[in-house]
Amino acid sequence: MTVRAVAIVDPYDAGSMLAPAFAEHGVAAVMVGSAAEVPSEARAAFDPTAFRDLLFWHGDIAETVAVLRDHGVSHVLAGSERGVMLADRLSEALGVASNGTRLSQARRDKARMIEAVGRSGVRVPRQIESGNLHDIMAWIDAGGHWPAVLKPRLAKGSDGVHLCATREEVSRAFHAVHDHIDRLGYRNETVLVQEFLVGREYVVDTVSHDGRHRLAALWAYGKPAPGFDSIGLLSTKELLPSQGELADMLFGFAVRVLDALEIRHGAGHCEVIVDKDGPALVEIGARLHGGPPAHLMCRAATGTSQLDLLVQSVLDPTGFLDGISRRYTLASGTAMALLRDDRLRGQIEDLPSAQRIVWNAPPGEPQPPVAGVVTLIHADRDMVSADLEIVTGGIACELLDCRDAVEAIAPEWRALIGRSRCNRAFGGHTWYLAALDAWPELSPRVITARRAGRLAGIFPLVSDPKDETARFATLLSDYNDLIVADGDVAAARRLMIFARHHFPRLDLTCIRADANCATAEGRTPVLVDKKFTCPIADLSGGYDGWFAARTPGFRRELALVVRRAARNGLIARRLDPARDTAVDLGAFFLEMQRARFGERSLFLRDPAARAFATTMLPALWREGTAPLFGLWAGEQLIGMNICMLGADSLGNWNAGFVADFATYSPGMLMADAAVREACALGLAEFDYLRGLETYKLRWCSGRREIGRLE
Repeated sequence: MTVRAVAIVDPYDAGSMLAPAFAEHGVAAVMVGSAAEVPSEARAAFDPTAFRDLLFWHGDIAETVAVLRDHGVSHVLAGSERGVMLADRLSEALGVASNGTRLSQARRDKARMIEAVGRSGVRVPRQIESGNLHDIMAWIDAGGHWPAVLKPRLAKGSDGVHLCATREEVSRAFHAVHDHIDRLGYRNETVLVQEFLVGREYVVDTVSHDGRHRLAALWAYGKPAPGFDSIGLLSTKELLPSQGELADMLFGFAVRVLDALEIRHGAGHCEVIVDKDGPALVEIGARLHGGPPAHLMCRAATGTSQLDLLVQSVLDPTGFLDGISRRYTLASGTAMALLRDDRLRGQIEDLPSAQRIVWNAPPGEPQPPVAGVVTLIHADRDMVSADLEIVTGGIACELLDCRDAVEAIAPEWRALIGRSRCNRAFGGHTWYLAALDAWPELSPRVITARRAGRLAGIFPLVSDPKDETARFATLLSDYNDLIVADGDVAAARRLMIFARHHFPRLDLTCIRADANCATAEGRTPVLVDKKFTCPIADLSGGYDGWFAARTPGFRRELALVVRRAARNGLIARRLDPARDTAVDLGAFFLEMQRARFGERSLFLRDPAARAFATTMLPALWREGTAPLFGLWAGEQLIGMNICMLGADSLGNWNAGFVADFATYSPGMLMADAAVREACALGLAEFDYLRGLETYKLRWCSGRREIGRLE
């Protein structure tokens, strides 16, 4: 049968998409309003031009049915929650496909709904419905139903829903609901009270035709911590795969609910709690899921949506039934977040998975309870998870702009870098604070990221008063990065978003391609000049494996150097802060600089660089993040190799020796000691850091590029 026209009762929320969807197939839509006018909250999105006719309800079913017949209407659909019962009446009176009116009240009234579904053997929460506060208190006390959920019977969404943990809260919630009119216009003569089920909430969206049901979408809901006013609020929706044990269990449960309420035609939206005892019904709507964003997101991720399937069930019932057991394929991470404020406006628009962001009020104006909706879709589900945590405010950033505040987080900083893959020396608080002392013109600009109050990330920047550029503290670090626990993409991305938003001039140099700040933004990092190459020795095979991979000439030379040193009493070993207390590290470092470079040394000609090195090196040595390897001739320290400890590497930062001992190849002896120590520590790399000097390449087999992050 060719469909000429459909009637849509209260075409609001997602129902606003129905008329245009049918129009694409040449089918006209007639709007039926269950009230005398379009509700105020729906007027902005309501488009009267999408309909052939607008019929507002005046209580005469026969008159309305006659008009619908004149328009050739062959199907009546509920466009939103408020239209469910009238759609049942009109479809039954018109003699078209209908869910009927026998259980129409139970499809809208939550108390009757739970009763009807419970009678069919489906698990439902225990409940009482009463207009008497004393009776409600007695029921909660007698059954031990603390905390309890109080809600209106006919309201929509979170309207009037409260979680009550005390008698005072029960009284407050009761008086807020009882005898008040809800947002759909119903007076609450009684209050519904239910036991509080603790579990994960899911939603099963379905489309039915002639009593056969098709799975349209599965969702996991994310909610804020349950409280008196927050119990009914929604934070996130994640689209789930349609296959697997969870999907089968949820869909099977929803089918039992649909059958219990005789929902044989049209859309269904079933909310389910799964706790330790299995699934239990929260409620079901005999209508489409929520608003347009969920359907647009589902269509973008899977190629179809509940709305599309509903249209097909009307226009092509044979095709719909032929595919009744077919389920959608979800090849990407897909989620939606309801934004409760607009503090992240201008910061989240470029998230890797952000497909669509809708703000519900202009910036600077009072924001509605839901300030906006963001849709996240990405082939990498971890990418969506990270972005979802960001948009829901799970990670809070703060800018520390005074030294005292930075010093105060030093213990947390130390603990965090220990969980990271950042260089322990270059990325630590000791290096950073020494730079502030050496260059007092720099202003601290440390961004912290916290998750539930715990430090999750640090971006150790400074600002230069000459041009207000935000950058890392010194040019002496070979590897700069922001610091997060290994794999914490969300914290890294949040820090980068905050930095780019707050610092128009952001100069990030000496960045590895695999650094946190290079990979955080979810795109291929681009490193630009000035670039450097760092030679790397692979130690994954231990010292013997590394040594065997060197050239024969190098192996012979190193063995000869080691034997000659031993014959002459020269010993290369790691310096111990507890044992080698007589070593004046700062003075010896400057002496080695003078012997190696003369007055050309940066640390001799620049007082700030000298102050930095002589302050930083002893502190890093004592804390163990700068292992030092000394060459001794008896009791005399004649050379020193300064290394910087990475998460899985040892970096050769600087070295020098007394010129009188040059014939013994002190550089080779100290580097060999460092490589042996790195292998003993189980580290994967010995890293010669910046520079492609020939002597470095003999020790190394790989290279790494660093540069400025574009």
